[in-house]
Amino acid sequence: MSLYAYCLCEESAAEASAGGRGVGGAEVSALRLGSLAALVSEFEGERVAVTRENVLTHSRVNARALAVTTPLPFRFGTLAEAERLAAYVAANEAGLREALARVSGHVEMGAKVLRAAAEAETRAGLAEEPGAAAGSGTAYLLAKRRAIEGGEALMREAEGAAAWLAGVVSDLARESSVSVNPAGQIVVRAAHLVERGRAAEYRARLRAAGERRPELRLLTSGPWPPYSFGAPRG
Repeated sequence: MSLYAYCLCEESAAEASAGGRGVGGAEVSALRLGSLAALVSEFEGERVAVTRENVLTHSRVNARALAVTTPLPFRFGTLAEAERLAAYVAANEAGLREALARVSGHVEMGAKVLRAAAEAETRAGLAEEPGAAAGSGTAYLLAKRRAIEGGEALMREAEGAAAWLAGVVSDLARESSVSVNPAGQIVVRAAHLVERGRAAEYRARLRAAGERRPELRLLTSGPWPPYSFGAPRG
């Protein structure tokens, strides 16, 4: 039988976070792995279905750990035998300890920058002008030029929004993970590693910053375990 793995942390924190039901309904327990421990539950099967219930259960177990410590969460659906988990920790113990130290006392906060729907649809339409290809060669080239210029403009705007967001949280975020999608409705997705005690300040600052940029919509989430920052560094 496989184990569903939720997160790694110190043994005392894992024991304090154990209990309740995990993915598949089995009880969550602490599994000692050398000097660390994992929160796990028994799981029958070879694959975990991506359902709302399973995702929420995975998040709930990690949230219990976050209430006690700052864990290193595993990806949703991580299955392994106890021996394999023990071998992984033994082979990567130094990096895992460094990662725990790096995120200790911090939480992950999320931010999304959205463009107004009407503006996004108008600009995206530049890349697809009906009838342009069916007209003269000149009309077709003009349409292609508009599409290229429109795409470049969207990229500049997305990168500008990302830089603006980075400036807003520059003294709050210890680390950041950012992606941009110039053609999408959500143009910037960002995760920030923030001191646990400054999560409310993070939300308040982004709310105030969003009010100063009415052409954008800014959404925040968290606090979460450091899903984006817990991987050991090579």
